[in-house]
Amino acid sequence: MLANTAPPRSQRAFVILNPVAGQGAAAAVRQALAEAFSKRGAAAGEGAEAPYTIYETAPGEAIPKLVRETAKQGGYDLIVAGGGDGTVSAVANGLVGLETPLGILPLGTANVLARELGIPIDLEGACQLLAGAHAVTAIDAMKVKDQCYFTQVGVGIDSMMIRDTPREAKRRFGRVAYLWTAFTRLIGFQPRHFLIESDGRSVRSRASQVVVANCGILGQPPFRWGPDIHLDDGRVDVCIVRARSLWNYITLAWHVILGQHKQDSNVRYLSADQRVVITTKRPLPVQADGEIIGETPVEVTVVPRTLRVIVPPHNGTEIPLPFSPLGTD
Repeated sequence: MLANTAPPRSQRAFVILNPVAGQGAAAAVRQALAEAFSKRGAAAGEGAEAPYTIYETAPGEAIPKLVRETAKQGGYDLIVAGGGDGTVSAVANGLVGLETPLGILPLGTANVLARELGIPIDLEGACQLLAGAHAVTAIDAMKVKDQCYFTQVGVGIDSMMIRDTPREAKRRFGRVAYLWTAFTRLIGFQPRHFLIESDGRSVRSRASQVVVANCGILGQPPFRWGPDIHLDDGRVDVCIVRARSLWNYITLAWHVILGQHKQDSNVRYLSADQRVVITTKRPLPVQADGEIIGETPVEVTVVPRTLRVIVPPHNGTEIPLPFSPLGTD
């Protein structure tokens, strides 16, 4: 992952908080932010001179529009998304192509993007990263229609799992709720017919899962969709899972644990640096960044290094960050 300067520290942050996110109550977030920003010698709180402003979202709100307007008005050094992967994706959409970086407070169930970027998953650690020294990196995006997504676009078992897991179950049981739903959907599931077009190359396959991966984490480390999947390499990797039986899934899981994905005959990989189109005989739900966004067919366009994100500081040569013009006015 390529990143530029750790200092200087951010001066003001606009925090967009999803009050119903899985793991973080609004009061806990406020307290953690206050403690983290006070440690750097700034007076925490809200008001004209405060180092941050907290904005709680409402259902159905146009978050990307709010974010873009706030960033363009100036006065904030970073925009922070406090919530799960869906909230992070919505806030990130408003920052695509802009210089203002995204900060992440991972409050959801999976927190895939935060884990991939090495951002602390605990609330206190994430707040301290925002208030203290940090680096900024640029990552790729996947555009579907007029929206961008940053982790994976999936069709198959994962999209059914996300569609059919109730919000209350996610809040009460976390990842276990997803695993239980996935298990119930696997029982009796028959692979579907897919047509996958990757940069003009067409592949037909019966599969239980097709994932367009911009980042590799499969729920939680060390499980990954495949090797050498990176957020900043200007391409996406298409993982086609053709497992049909319980034994197929057991051997696949074993290869995933060992990092030997490509040695499993039930997995096939394609890559694209421009476009991926997934078509099915019958419409299937499509998930992106952990949210259902529609049904097949779905077209995914690669947008290289178009979003700046706050990450932990690390050693390395400072580099310029080129940006895609997507989203600029």
